[in-house]
Amino acid sequence: MSRARFLGISLVAVLLLGGCEGNVERQLPQDRSSPSRVSTDTSALSDGDLSSFSGRIAFDNHDDVWTIDAEGTDLTQLTHGSYPEFDPSWSPDGMKIAFRSERSGEPEIWIMNADGTDQRRLTEGLSPAWSPDGSLIAFSGRAGLSLIRPDGTGRRVLPGTEGGEYPSWSPDGSRIAFNSNLTGDHVMYIAQTDGSKVVDLSDVGEGWQVDWSPDGRWILFTSHRDHPDNYTDVYVMRPDGSGIRRLTNNLGYTPAWSPDGEHIVFSAPGLFIIDPDGSDARAFPSLGVGETSLADWTD
Repeated sequence: MSRARFLGISLVAVLLLGGCEGNVERQLPQDRSSPSRVSTDTSALSDGDLSSFSGRIAFDNHDDVWTIDAEGTDLTQLTHGSYPEFDPSWSPDGMKIAFRSERSGEPEIWIMNADGTDQRRLTEGLSPAWSPDGSLIAFSGRAGLSLIRPDGTGRRVLPGTEGGEYPSWSPDGSRIAFNSNLTGDHVMYIAQTDGSKVVDLSDVGEGWQVDWSPDGRWILFTSHRDHPDNYTDVYVMRPDGSGIRRLTNNLGYTPAWSPDGEHIVFSAPGLFIIDPDGSDARAFPSLGVGETSLADWTD
Protein backbone atom coordinates (compact mmCIF):
# COMPACT_ATOMS: atom_id res chain seq x y z
CA MET A 1 0.00 0.00 0.00
CA SER A 2 1.18 3.48 -0.80
CA ARG A 3 1.67 5.58 2.28
CA ALA A 4 1.76 9.08 0.86
CA ARG A 5 2.67 11.81 3.27
CA PHE A 6 1.16 15.26 3.14
CA LEU A 7 2.71 18.23 4.87
CA GLY A 8 1.70 21.39 6.61
CA ILE A 9 -1.84 20.80 7.82
CA SER A 10 -3.00 21.59 11.32
CA LEU A 11 -4.90 18.93 13.21
CA VAL A 12 -6.99 21.65 14.70
CA ALA A 13 -8.23 22.29 11.16
CA VAL A 14 -8.85 18.58 10.72
CA LEU A 15 -11.56 18.64 13.18
CA LEU A 16 -14.65 19.68 12.13
CA LEU A 17 -17.16 20.96 9.81
CA GLY A 18 -19.68 19.87 12.42
CA GLY A 19 -23.01 19.47 10.67
CA CYS A 20 -22.04 20.84 7.23
CA GLU A 21 -23.85 19.59 4.90
CA GLY A 22 -7.99 -5.53 -14.20
CA ASN A 23 -8.90 -8.59 -14.66
CA VAL A 24 -10.93 -9.62 -11.72
CA GLU A 25 -10.53 -13.34 -12.18
CA ARG A 26 -6.76 -13.02 -12.08
CA GLN A 27 -6.11 -10.56 -9.32
CA LEU A 28 -7.69 -9.21 -6.18
CA PRO A 29 -9.11 -5.69 -6.16
CA GLN A 30 -6.85 -2.74 -5.50
CA ASP A 31 -5.53 -2.42 -1.99
CA ARG A 32 -6.93 0.38 0.13
CA SER A 33 -6.28 3.85 -1.13
CA SER A 34 -3.73 5.77 0.86
CA PRO A 35 -5.24 8.07 3.46
CA SER A 36 -4.04 11.60 3.84
CA ARG A 37 -1.05 11.85 6.11
CA VAL A 38 0.36 14.85 7.92
CA SER A 39 3.58 15.75 9.64
CA THR A 40 1.90 17.88 12.29
CA ASP A 41 2.62 16.80 15.84
CA THR A 42 -0.66 15.48 17.24
CA SER A 43 0.46 16.50 20.73
CA ALA A 44 -0.43 20.04 19.69
CA LEU A 45 -4.07 19.01 19.96
CA SER A 46 -5.34 18.41 23.47
CA ASP A 47 -6.62 14.94 24.25
CA GLY A 48 -10.40 14.72 24.62
CA ASP A 49 -12.39 13.33 27.54
CA LEU A 50 -13.08 9.73 26.56
CA SER A 51 -14.25 8.54 29.98
CA SER A 52 -17.92 8.32 28.96
CA PHE A 53 -17.25 5.85 26.13
CA SER A 54 -17.52 2.09 26.52
CA GLY A 55 -16.57 -0.92 24.45
CA ARG A 56 -13.37 -1.77 22.65
CA ILE A 57 -11.91 -0.51 19.37
CA ALA A 58 -9.78 -2.60 17.02
CA PHE A 59 -7.59 -0.79 14.50
CA ASP A 60 -4.36 -1.20 12.58
CA ASN A 61 -1.22 0.81 11.94
CA HIS A 62 -0.70 -0.77 8.48
CA ASP A 63 1.63 -3.33 10.05
CA ASP A 64 -0.27 -4.92 12.93
CA VAL A 65 -3.70 -5.18 14.54
CA TRP A 66 -4.25 -3.42 17.87
CA THR A 67 -7.14 -2.95 20.31
CA ILE A 68 -7.87 -0.25 22.86
CA ASP A 69 -10.72 0.50 25.24
CA ALA A 70 -12.97 3.26 23.88
CA GLU A 71 -12.10 5.30 26.97
CA GLY A 72 -8.47 5.35 25.77
CA THR A 73 -6.91 2.71 28.04
CA ASP A 74 -5.44 -0.79 27.71
CA LEU A 75 -3.73 -0.48 24.32
CA THR A 76 -2.87 -4.03 23.20
CA GLN A 77 -0.94 -5.27 20.17
CA LEU A 78 -2.51 -8.48 18.83
CA THR A 79 -0.27 -9.38 15.88
CA HIS A 80 3.52 -9.36 15.83
CA GLY A 81 4.60 -10.65 12.44
CA SER A 82 7.24 -9.24 10.13
CA TYR A 83 4.53 -9.06 7.44
CA PRO A 84 1.57 -6.64 7.18
CA GLU A 85 -1.56 -7.59 9.14
CA PHE A 86 -4.48 -5.17 9.21
CA ASP A 87 -8.20 -4.60 8.32
CA PRO A 88 -9.64 -5.88 11.64
CA SER A 89 -13.36 -6.70 11.98
CA TRP A 90 -15.04 -7.71 15.24
CA SER A 91 -17.41 -10.65 15.45
CA PRO A 92 -20.83 -9.51 16.75
CA ASP A 93 -20.20 -11.04 20.17
CA GLY A 94 -16.80 -9.34 20.48
CA MET A 95 -15.05 -12.68 21.00
CA LYS A 96 -13.13 -12.89 17.71
CA ILE A 97 -11.53 -10.65 15.10
CA ALA A 98 -11.25 -11.31 11.39
CA PHE A 99 -8.31 -9.56 9.75
CA ARG A 100 -6.12 -9.49 6.68
CA SER A 101 -2.70 -11.09 6.79
CA GLU A 102 0.03 -11.20 4.17
CA ARG A 103 2.22 -13.74 5.94
CA SER A 104 2.11 -15.94 2.82
CA GLY A 105 2.98 -13.05 0.51
CA GLU A 106 -0.63 -12.86 -0.69
CA PRO A 107 -3.68 -11.25 0.95
CA GLU A 108 -5.53 -13.74 3.14
CA ILE A 109 -8.37 -13.57 5.67
CA TRP A 110 -7.46 -14.87 9.12
CA ILE A 111 -9.44 -15.17 12.36
CA MET A 112 -8.16 -14.86 15.93
CA ASN A 113 -9.53 -14.56 19.43
CA ALA A 114 -10.04 -11.07 20.81
CA ASP A 115 -6.79 -11.39 22.77
CA GLY A 116 -4.80 -12.35 19.65
CA THR A 117 -4.57 -16.08 20.37
CA ASP A 118 -5.62 -19.02 18.19
CA GLN A 119 -4.90 -17.38 14.82
CA ARG A 120 -6.05 -19.44 11.84
CA ARG A 121 -6.31 -18.92 8.10
CA LEU A 122 -9.80 -18.73 6.62
CA THR A 123 -9.34 -18.04 2.90
CA GLU A 124 -7.58 -15.78 0.41
CA GLY A 125 -8.97 -12.27 0.16
CA LEU A 126 -9.10 -8.90 1.90
CA SER A 127 -11.46 -6.48 3.68
CA PRO A 128 -13.34 -8.93 5.96
CA ALA A 129 -16.63 -7.95 7.63
CA TRP A 130 -18.73 -10.12 9.95
CA SER A 131 -22.48 -10.39 9.37
CA PRO A 132 -24.70 -9.04 12.19
CA ASP A 133 -25.63 -12.56 13.32
CA GLY A 134 -22.06 -13.82 13.10
CA SER A 135 -22.91 -16.62 10.66
CA LEU A 136 -21.00 -15.21 7.67
CA ILE A 137 -17.99 -13.09 6.79
CA ALA A 138 -18.09 -10.89 3.69
CA PHE A 139 -14.77 -10.17 2.00
CA SER A 140 -13.18 -9.06 -1.24
CA GLY A 141 -12.20 -12.04 -3.40
CA ARG A 142 -10.80 -12.57 -6.86
CA ALA A 143 -14.19 -12.96 -8.53
CA GLY A 144 -15.97 -10.28 -6.53
CA LEU A 145 -17.51 -9.69 -3.14
CA SER A 146 -17.76 -13.06 -1.44
CA LEU A 147 -19.36 -14.66 1.61
CA ILE A 148 -17.98 -17.50 3.72
CA ARG A 149 -18.86 -19.13 7.03
CA PRO A 150 -16.38 -18.60 9.89
CA ASP A 151 -15.49 -22.30 9.71
CA GLY A 152 -14.39 -21.86 6.08
CA THR A 153 -17.35 -23.59 4.43
CA GLY A 154 -20.10 -22.32 2.14
CA ARG A 155 -18.04 -19.84 0.17
CA ARG A 156 -19.98 -18.06 -2.58
CA VAL A 157 -19.61 -14.97 -4.75
CA LEU A 158 -22.28 -12.29 -5.01
CA PRO A 159 -23.06 -11.71 -8.72
CA GLY A 160 -22.29 -8.27 -10.16
CA THR A 161 -19.79 -7.31 -7.46
CA GLU A 162 -16.52 -7.59 -9.39
CA GLY A 163 -13.79 -5.54 -7.74
CA GLY A 164 -15.90 -5.12 -4.61
CA GLU A 165 -14.10 -4.24 -1.37
CA TYR A 166 -14.74 -2.70 2.08
CA PRO A 167 -18.06 -4.49 2.62
CA SER A 168 -20.40 -3.35 5.39
CA TRP A 169 -23.59 -5.20 6.35
CA SER A 170 -26.99 -3.62 6.92
CA PRO A 171 -28.20 -4.30 10.48
CA ASP A 172 -30.76 -6.86 9.30
CA GLY A 173 -28.14 -8.70 7.24
CA SER A 174 -30.08 -8.43 3.99
CA ARG A 175 -27.77 -5.98 2.19
CA ILE A 176 -24.08 -5.15 1.94
CA ALA A 177 -22.68 -1.73 1.05
CA PHE A 178 -19.29 -1.75 -0.65
CA ASN A 179 -17.16 0.06 -3.19
CA SER A 180 -15.40 -0.93 -6.39
CA ASN A 181 -12.76 1.00 -8.32
CA LEU A 182 -12.87 -0.93 -11.59
CA THR A 183 -14.12 2.22 -13.34
CA GLY A 184 -11.00 4.12 -12.28
CA ASP A 185 -12.62 5.76 -9.28
CA HIS A 186 -14.25 4.51 -6.09
CA VAL A 187 -17.93 3.87 -6.83
CA MET A 188 -20.29 2.75 -4.06
CA TYR A 189 -22.88 -0.02 -4.41
CA ILE A 190 -25.38 -1.94 -2.32
CA ALA A 191 -25.86 -5.67 -2.95
CA GLN A 192 -28.61 -7.98 -1.72
CA THR A 193 -26.96 -10.77 0.22
CA ASP A 194 -29.09 -13.35 -1.59
CA GLY A 195 -27.40 -12.26 -4.83
CA SER A 196 -30.61 -11.01 -6.41
CA LYS A 197 -29.71 -7.35 -6.95
CA VAL A 198 -26.92 -4.77 -6.94
CA VAL A 199 -27.78 -1.06 -6.67
CA ASP A 200 -25.33 1.31 -8.38
CA LEU A 201 -24.74 4.50 -6.37
CA SER A 202 -22.41 6.10 -8.92
CA ASP A 203 -24.69 9.16 -9.09
CA VAL A 204 -23.69 9.86 -5.50
CA GLY A 205 -20.10 10.42 -6.59
CA GLU A 206 -16.83 8.95 -5.41
CA GLY A 207 -16.56 7.23 -2.02
CA TRP A 208 -15.16 4.16 -0.27
CA GLN A 209 -14.53 2.62 3.18
CA VAL A 210 -18.24 2.47 3.94
CA ASP A 211 -19.83 1.64 7.31
CA TRP A 212 -23.56 1.07 7.86
CA SER A 213 -25.10 2.61 10.99
CA PRO A 214 -26.59 0.28 13.64
CA ASP A 215 -30.09 1.67 13.03
CA GLY A 216 -29.77 1.17 9.26
CA ARG A 217 -30.51 4.79 8.40
CA TRP A 218 -27.03 6.04 7.44
CA ILE A 219 -23.81 4.96 5.74
CA LEU A 220 -20.45 6.52 6.50
CA PHE A 221 -17.81 6.76 3.79
CA THR A 222 -14.43 8.29 2.96
CA SER A 223 -14.07 10.61 -0.03
CA HIS A 224 -11.76 13.20 -1.58
CA ARG A 225 -14.63 14.77 -3.55
CA ASP A 226 -14.02 18.22 -2.07
CA HIS A 227 -10.27 18.19 -2.68
CA PRO A 228 -8.20 18.59 -5.85
CA ASP A 229 -5.52 16.38 -4.30
CA ASN A 230 -5.54 13.20 -2.23
CA TYR A 231 -6.79 14.70 1.02
CA THR A 232 -9.83 12.86 2.30
CA ASP A 233 -12.77 13.54 4.61
CA VAL A 234 -15.52 11.58 6.31
CA TYR A 235 -19.06 11.84 4.95
CA VAL A 236 -22.43 10.31 5.70
CA MET A 237 -25.40 9.53 3.45
CA ARG A 238 -28.68 7.65 3.50
CA PRO A 239 -28.63 4.15 1.97
CA ASP A 240 -30.31 5.49 -1.16
CA GLY A 241 -27.49 8.01 -1.62
CA SER A 242 -29.43 11.07 -0.47
CA GLY A 243 -28.70 13.43 2.41
CA ILE A 244 -24.93 13.56 1.97
CA ARG A 245 -23.15 15.52 4.70
CA ARG A 246 -19.46 16.19 5.24
CA LEU A 247 -18.38 15.53 8.82
CA THR A 248 -14.66 16.44 8.88
CA ASN A 249 -12.62 19.24 7.40
CA ASN A 250 -9.46 18.52 5.38
CA LEU A 251 -8.54 15.25 7.04
CA GLY A 252 -10.40 12.08 7.97
CA TYR A 253 -10.67 8.49 6.76
CA THR A 254 -11.81 4.95 7.64
CA PRO A 255 -14.84 5.91 9.77
CA ALA A 256 -16.83 3.43 11.86
CA TRP A 257 -19.93 3.70 14.05
CA SER A 258 -20.04 3.01 17.76
CA PRO A 259 -22.26 0.00 18.61
CA ASP A 260 -25.11 2.29 19.71
CA GLY A 261 -24.76 4.61 16.70
CA GLU A 262 -24.23 7.63 18.93
CA HIS A 263 -20.60 8.25 17.95
CA ILE A 264 -18.11 7.78 15.11
CA VAL A 265 -14.47 6.78 15.35
CA PHE A 266 -12.10 7.69 12.52
CA SER A 267 -8.42 8.23 11.77
CA ALA A 268 -6.67 11.52 10.98
CA PRO A 269 -4.08 9.90 11.31
CA GLY A 270 -4.49 9.27 15.07
CA LEU A 271 -7.81 8.06 16.46
CA PHE A 272 -10.66 10.52 17.00
CA ILE A 273 -14.30 10.27 18.07
CA ILE A 274 -17.04 12.63 16.92
CA ASP A 275 -20.82 12.82 17.19
CA PRO A 276 -22.87 11.82 14.10
CA ASP A 277 -23.32 15.48 13.13
CA GLY A 278 -19.55 16.02 13.13
CA SER A 279 -19.43 17.92 16.41
CA ASP A 280 -17.66 17.36 19.73
CA ALA A 281 -14.38 15.96 18.40
CA ARG A 282 -12.26 14.11 20.92
CA ALA A 283 -8.74 12.88 20.30
CA PHE A 284 -7.26 9.73 21.76
CA PRO A 285 -4.00 10.23 23.61
CA SER A 286 -0.94 9.72 21.42
CA LEU A 287 -0.74 5.95 20.99
CA GLY A 288 2.85 5.78 19.80
CA VAL A 289 2.05 3.25 17.07
CA GLY A 290 2.30 5.49 14.01
CA GLU A 291 -0.55 6.13 11.61
CA THR A 292 -3.83 4.42 12.50
CA SER A 293 -6.48 3.11 10.14
CA LEU A 294 -9.63 0.98 9.74
CA ALA A 295 -11.03 1.13 13.27
CA ASP A 296 -13.91 -1.13 14.28
CA TRP A 297 -15.89 -0.65 17.52
CA THR A 298 -17.55 -3.40 19.57
CA ASP A 299 -19.50 -3.43 22.85
